Amino acid sequence: MQQLPFHTVTIYGPGLLGGSVALAIRDRMPDCELRLWARREQPLQLARTLGIKHTYTDAREAAQGAELIIFATPIGAFEELARLILPAISKTALVTDVGSVKAYVHRTTGALLTERGRRFIGSHPMAGAETQGLENATPTLLQGATVALTNPHGVPAEEEERLAQFWQILGGRTYSMQPAHHDRAVARISHMPHIMAGMAARNAMPGDVPLHDLQRLAASGFRDTTRVCAGAAGMWADILWENDVAIREVLTNCVNDLHRLIFLLEDQDKAGVLRWLTGARETRETILNTSEDEAND
Repeated sequence: MQQLPFHTVTIYGPGLLGGSVALAIRDRMPDCELRLWARREQPLQLARTLGIKHTYTDAREAAQGAELIIFATPIGAFEELARLILPAISKTALVTDVGSVKAYVHRTTGALLTERGRRFIGSHPMAGAETQGLENATPTLLQGATVALTNPHGVPAEEEERLAQFWQILGGRTYSMQPAHHDRAVARISHMPHIMAGMAARNAMPGDVPLHDLQRLAASGFRDTTRVCAGAAGMWADILWENDVAIREVLTNCVNDLHRLIFLLEDQDKAGVLRWLTGARETRETILNTSEDEAND
């Protein structure tokens, strides 16, 4: 029988990612006491029908005695939630999160908990979908996903290893990073593509092209390119705000690259346009092939 890294896990936030983590624990760690907290009773009713027995609307009660606490609410709520449940967090417990920005989280929530003698290690499962809510959660969402771990507060290595083991049991592949490196990387391979999807959708409408023509001609290319911008706008507004420095840097690069393409077209430089497109394809293949090779290691 596999030894459990944690015997009691509390998840705050029954959304898509928090719910998927909960369902994965239900299936892969059936002997673990799984707790789920939400502000409202409605999602907890659904959680109980999905086999999650321990549900709470009292945040402190949910934390009492938990060995692992996972923040899966919007990132902007982490610090307030940490302050609220702090008296109930055991000094032997480990706190983590599933947010897609890490430097901000460590600067706020992580620092708060560390200063008060608690242990915090950041986590970011690279998994998600444009759908939201517990009703769209799936126990396989984490299967094969990279989970970045960030530990700038000096939590002992054995605790980070225990957290890594937890994510690996749920199907993830863990990867340790510094928070600033994490944020610069996800700005390029996650946050910027989301913004570009939004740009493609926003700029499909202006002009004198009739709407019915756009609707008739929109096919898989438009759907695939713009799919991710169908996600929760409020959550993404928080992400852009909390990772603004790295995102502004990469967007400046994007603007400069678009200007370069415009100049190539204005100069009727077909060879230059071909090089631009070829470079895009080669960069994509380099990044994705490396990811696939590492996934198979």
